[in-house]
Amino acid sequence: MIKSLMNETISKILSNLEDQLKFIDLEQDDTIKCAELSIDVSRKALDKLKATMLKHKFRSQGEEIIFFKKTKPKFLAPLIYHLKVYKIESRKPNGSDKIRRKYLLNELDKLKHYFDSNLDFYRYYRTQSNYLDHKYFLRGKYDIRLTVDSFFFEADDTPKYVALKFLSKNSEF
Repeated sequence: MIKSLMNETISKILSNLEDQLKFIDLEQDDTIKCAELSIDVSRKALDKLKATMLKHKFRSQGEEIIFFKKTKPKFLAPLIYHLKVYKIESRKPNGSDKIRRKYLLNELDKLKHYFDSNLDFYRYYRTQSNYLDHKYFLRGKYDIRLTVDSFFFEADDTPKYVALKFLSKNSEF
């Protein structure tokens, strides 16, 4: 009963987040303002998710893996995506189309480099493999040989921030 109530709560928070993001996208023409508003609602949804999860103790490693592999990325992906959009758009130089194109191509190269640098994990995640889930998606299971992003050390003990970056780049917002 408690588990289904928790899943229902998480589903409502996620549905509300998705609805708010769609509304912002439809109503806001300015890309930077759209990103700002989307970041705000994404952070609030993430705060609600965190508050919900603080009341819940994972019953098994499998439950924890599912949460960090499937559930939490749905909340963090829009935040990561809109933070990146905000960063790129707010730093876009004024000037000719040639200057702006050069800037955007450079940003695209940075994204490609990130994916190339983390290709093994990208493949693992995209092929829905599970043989390393216990290393990638359990808290406190750090393995230097599998670290794919320095943000791993800065996160609030959330496994593999890179999975979220991949999901954010592959989501439709």
